[in-house]
Amino acid sequence: MSLRNRSKRITWALAFWLLAASCLAAPPSKTPEFVPGSWTLVLLPDTQNYAEKYPGLLLLQTRWIAKNKDKYDIRYVLGLGDITNRNTDLEWRRAQDAFAELDGQVPYAIVPGNHDYAPHSDVVRGATGLDKHFPPSKFRAWPTFGGVMEEGKIANSYHFFSAGGVDWIILALEWAPRNATVAWANGVLAKYPNRKAILVTHAYLSNDSNRLAFAKYGKWQAGNPHEYERLRRESVNDGEELWQKLVRKNNFALVFCGHVYSRGEGFLASKNDRGATTHQMLCDYQNRALGGEGYLRLVEFLPDGKTVQVVSYSPLYDKYLDADGNQFTFKLEQ
Repeated sequence: MSLRNRSKRITWALAFWLLAASCLAAPPSKTPEFVPGSWTLVLLPDTQNYAEKYPGLLLLQTRWIAKNKDKYDIRYVLGLGDITNRNTDLEWRRAQDAFAELDGQVPYAIVPGNHDYAPHSDVVRGATGLDKHFPPSKFRAWPTFGGVMEEGKIANSYHFFSAGGVDWIILALEWAPRNATVAWANGVLAKYPNRKAILVTHAYLSNDSNRLAFAKYGKWQAGNPHEYERLRRESVNDGEELWQKLVRKNNFALVFCGHVYSRGEGFLASKNDRGATTHQMLCDYQNRALGGEGYLRLVEFLPDGKTVQVVSYSPLYDKYLDADGNQFTFKLEQ
């Protein structure tokens, strides 16, 4: 039996075992009614511990998404970075197998996090298994795929979709975006001024609901890219710098990020230069048991065209997190 097939069998066995254990540990909760006519984005935050230790949970997540794509009218899946924990080939194959459940079912955009680089979560831009297992060529046939910043590299990409009577563009940017990356992103958006934009990047917001801002908070605010020694050799941008150089200047309605895990949630609404509100959201469950207990985030856009309902759901437990930071609503400006 090949290593790949053996890995798949182990993954399925772990998924079955975890699901059986959950049935004993926690009774299923009632699924809230989905409002007919709504559509959904799904966030997959920091799957690193699943890729390393609990691959069955990542597979369970993506299989649930594929199974429920029509029920929730899921338009896109957004991976928030740290796909792997140690950037090993085995972890990347596990992630690749899990995301393959979405191929031909639901389009997805992924970004690298600091753990997706080697060695030891330190950034060497080329030292990642991301492009081997998720090459741009994999995405080019998708009608939603726009393009990439660098040929052969998926770390910076853009995507299109339409939903709720709105044309959207997704900008998926690398961990600690370089100045050149920010300039590229501004250039992409300049070509599509009538589309509402969504930014996906690994590190942007802190769990105190403030943007990561090394110039203001220094090391008092954990997880800022400027704390990473190798990043000091090149230009990088934290959340506040991305806000000033990219987000506030463009038609961004939404920003999604992961990375900061001690509390793993945050939300900030800010007025951009156009006078519109940009909603910025942190989601990261890696600090929970089993590396996250399978929780993913559903961002549901209601038929009124402005109300957005956010819920956090685990297909492992068939259960929702009902704390304020995990279940809330906000209003988009039309």
